[in-house]
Amino acid sequence: MKRIIMLALALLVVALTACGNPTPTPTLTPLPPTAVPPAIATATKPAPTATAVPPTGVPPSATAVPPTATVVPPTATVVPPTATKPAPTATAVPPTAIPATAVPAGLYVSTLRIQPDRPAFNQDVTFAPTFINTATGDQNIKWTVYIFRADQANVSANETTAQLTAFPVGAKEFASLGSFRYGPTGRVCEYFFARVGYFDSENKIKYFTTPDGKTYEKGFQVCDLAVIPTLAPAPAAPPTAVPTPKPGLFVTDLRIQPVPQRGADLTFFPTFVNTSGGQMSFTWRVFVYKADNANTSYSETTWQLTNFNTAPGEVLSLGKWTLPLGGDCENYFARVGWQDANNQNQFFMKPDGTIFTKSFNVCPP
Repeated sequence: MKRIIMLALALLVVALTACGNPTPTPTLTPLPPTAVPPAIATATKPAPTATAVPPTGVPPSATAVPPTATVVPPTATVVPPTATKPAPTATAVPPTAIPATAVPAGLYVSTLRIQPDRPAFNQDVTFAPTFINTATGDQNIKWTVYIFRADQANVSANETTAQLTAFPVGAKEFASLGSFRYGPTGRVCEYFFARVGYFDSENKIKYFTTPDGKTYEKGFQVCDLAVIPTLAPAPAAPPTAVPTPKPGLFVTDLRIQPVPQRGADLTFFPTFVNTSGGQMSFTWRVFVYKADNANTSYSETTWQLTNFNTAPGEVLSLGKWTLPLGGDCENYFARVGWQDANNQNQFFMKPDGTIFTKSFNVCPP
């Protein structure tokens, strides 16, 4: 390197001298080969060292300082947790106890079925009340259905035949005896209502109530046939199988002669039906009971022995029964009884298996 600098300075001096003193151009004495300066090497830049460039945002001269792990404590802002309500538990709530109205023990009427439900003038109407017995045993009550005109609520226009019935515990429908018929009046319809009555211990008429204590009433009307819609006939129901009674002797009716009244001698004519196929012999009589005392007979006719053939018919009872004068109407019923092998009283049945009973009233003449 020094040689190169010295050579350059020598050349510079020579050049300046030539410029100041013009002299003939000297003959250049060639330098020996060794004096030929070597070729000036071109300064070759060394390959740049790959200097790691720090990431953007950090100056190149900055010494990479590892970040201080400064822990910034979280802001002490307590966020209360969201109050998430738990799914409600299905807690069974007992129903409010509604005190049941105590129904006194007794006999009540809850409904009254009228057949047909839309009666016409001159048409037989029947009644079938439903009784509810809340007592502890059967109730023997004599009852009937009373019909009132809507504009005459104090006097009944008619009534069915009184009958004595043993009402079992619970609810059951009973058909009344007899029917009600009303003739045309020139009006399109006539309005009525019905009550179910019975005879109390003083033989006075009382009316059945519903279990809530209200007198039971059923309103209905009887109209001209022209205004009653004609219904399509219902398909014929299959015939009800009527059980064939066992062979025996039955009573199907009891005629009383004359019409019962106080002071009159009453005779009884029961109708017997013998289904045994041969003659039967029985000692029998008629027992008379007061309607309010079904356990003890009030009177009876004389015992008599009769041979019954297979032809049904009436038989006149022996003896008569008389209710003395001097009182109001009284209600009775009669049964026909016989003595068994142990001399115990038994009652003749109807062919359907129920005890034959005939209700009647005895009134002043």
